[in-house]
Amino acid sequence: MSSVNPRDEFDVAGEDMPVGMHRPQPSKWKSVWPFLVILIIVPLLAWGASSLLTNRPTSSNTTATPTGQSEAQSAQSAPETTQSAPAEQAESARPEPVTEPESTPAPANDPIVDTNVKISVLNGTGQNGLAARTAEELTAAGFAGAATGNATGWTTEVSTVYYQDPNLEASARAVGEAVGITNVQQSNNIGDSDIVVLLR
Repeated sequence: MSSVNPRDEFDVAGEDMPVGMHRPQPSKWKSVWPFLVILIIVPLLAWGASSLLTNRPTSSNTTATPTGQSEAQSAQSAPETTQSAPAEQAESARPEPVTEPESTPAPANDPIVDTNVKISVLNGTGQNGLAARTAEELTAAGFAGAATGNATGWTTEVSTVYYQDPNLEASARAVGEAVGITNVQQSNNIGDSDIVVLLR
């Protein structure tokens, strides 16, 4: 009598497997793919995070600060303008000092030159005709005809214009300018003439 056991599920499961086959070796991809994931996904995540942070809009923060500062400055300047306004009004209310026109001094009366004075031209040089030529110069300068003569008894060493009346000083200096004599003196001993031109 054969001792044959009835077939069960274990016998059926063993029919599909090859006889004497060892356990199949695990695939190499199972040990490699975690490293691939780390090498690929982690850099991608890092790149995405960095790009997200760098592209974040920061203009709102930068623009907000100047606006706040400008508002603060305007708030500070507002009291200053309100304070300066009354000061300007007070200054404008002050009456401006009236500047009186400067009074120009009246020009001094120019000395009057009398061209009708009696003039004597005396020649003390010994040159003939010198008194006549000097008298002609005086006539050309606007003075009335002068009398001519020789200088006798005069001790003056240089050509001089003498005048007797102090009021005729301007006329005597004008006579001296006309004939080129700078030495002008007042004297009471010149005879009947108002002005004497002594040529030396």
